[in-house]
Amino acid sequence: MDHPISRRNLLRTGALLTAGLSVSRASRAGSFWNPVAANALHEQTLVTEFAQLGREMPKLKARIAFNENPHGISQKAKDAIVKAAETGNRYAMFEGQELKQLIAAKEGVKPENIMLSAGSSELLTAMAVFFTGSAAKGAGGTILTSQFTYDDFLGCSKKFGAKIEAVPLTKEYRYDLAAMKAKITPDTKLVYICNPNNPTGTIIPAADLVAFCKEVSPKVPVFVDEAYIDFLKPEDRPALPKLVAEGANVFLTRTFSKIHGFAGLRLGYAIGPEKFLTELQNYSRGEWNPSVTTLKAGIASYQDEEWQNFCRTENDKARELLYKGLKEKGYEYVPSYANFVLFPIRMKTKVFEKEMFGNGILTSTREYNAQPYCRVSIGTVDEMGMFMDVFKKIA
Repeated sequence: MDHPISRRNLLRTGALLTAGLSVSRASRAGSFWNPVAANALHEQTLVTEFAQLGREMPKLKARIAFNENPHGISQKAKDAIVKAAETGNRYAMFEGQELKQLIAAKEGVKPENIMLSAGSSELLTAMAVFFTGSAAKGAGGTILTSQFTYDDFLGCSKKFGAKIEAVPLTKEYRYDLAAMKAKITPDTKLVYICNPNNPTGTIIPAADLVAFCKEVSPKVPVFVDEAYIDFLKPEDRPALPKLVAEGANVFLTRTFSKIHGFAGLRLGYAIGPEKFLTELQNYSRGEWNPSVTTLKAGIASYQDEEWQNFCRTENDKARELLYKGLKEKGYEYVPSYANFVLFPIRMKTKVFEKEMFGNGILTSTREYNAQPYCRVSIGTVDEMGMFMDVFKKIA
C-alpha cells in the first residue's frame, strides 16, 4: 500500500501539478501517490518547476495548502529575532538549554527528556533511521499505523526496508486502536500515530490514547506525532509527557511550524526516554541545527500564550466559516481539531487543484478509497471567504 502525502512531498507535488505536469497522486483505487517513487524524479526538474510555481505565487489570493499559520509569528518573537541578530555570528550553545528548561517545566519532564531540532521533519527522519535503518535495532521490520495518515516517517522507513502495516480508519476517520492492537506481532518495530491526524484533522480521545500507550508501550514502542497538538486547548491534550516521565516507552514529536508560525524559521522537539534521545543524537544534528535567532524567537513564542490563544481562536472562527459554506453547498466534511479540513469533492483531484489555482487559490487534494478529497488549510477569515467564493463557482 502506498501512503498519503508528506509536507515535503506535498510541496513537491503541488509544484508539479500547478505547473501543469501530470503527476498522479493515486496510482490505483484506494491507494496513494508513492513518495518513494516521486523522490526518484530528477532534482533539476524539481528546481525548474518550483521556479515556475514561484513566478505564479504573486498572483495568489490565498495560500492555503501547507497548513501554515496565516497570522505569522508573534510580535514578541519578532522582537526576539531582531535582538538575537546581534549574536547571529555565534553557534547556539546555551539558548537550546533555556528552551528545554521551559518545555520540561510545562510538560512535567526533565530537560534530558527533550531533544530540539530544526522543525520536526528532521526528527521523523532520524526516528526512521534509528528504528528501521540502524544495525543496533536491526534493519527493516514492521511499522504499525493507520491508513490515511501523515507519511514523512513512514516513507523514510520504507526506504530502509521496513514494511508498513496500515489499519483502516474508523467510519469517523479516526485511528482504530483496537484493530491496531490486534495487529501487533513479534516483527512489529514501532507503532506510529499522528494525533491530531493529518490529513483528516481527527483526534483520538485523550483517555483512550493514554490507555493505549500504557498497554502497548511495554511490548512495542509507541511514537506519537503531535505536530498539531497546540490547536487543542491544554486541558484537552492527552497527558503523554506524563507517561514519558514515568518511564514509558513512548516518544512524541512536536513542531513550532504550526500555531507558532515558524514554518520558515524551523524549530521542533521530541519528548522521550533519556536513553533513547541520547542514542537518537547519533542519527541527527538536531541540537546544533536551530540557529540562535530561531531559538530566541522560540523562547519568546513558547511563553507568549496570548498569541497562541489568539491564533487558536482565529483558526476556530475561520474553520467555522468554512463549515458553514460547505453545508450551504451540500458538502459533508470531516470535523477537524487542527488548522485544516478534509472534505470529499465531486471532481478529479488534479482538475480541482488547477481550477482553484487558476482563481488564485493554492490548496491540496488526495484520494482515499477511490474518493477524491480536498484538504484545505485554514487561512484568515478573509482567505476562507475567498476560498468559498471560488469553490461555489467551480464545485
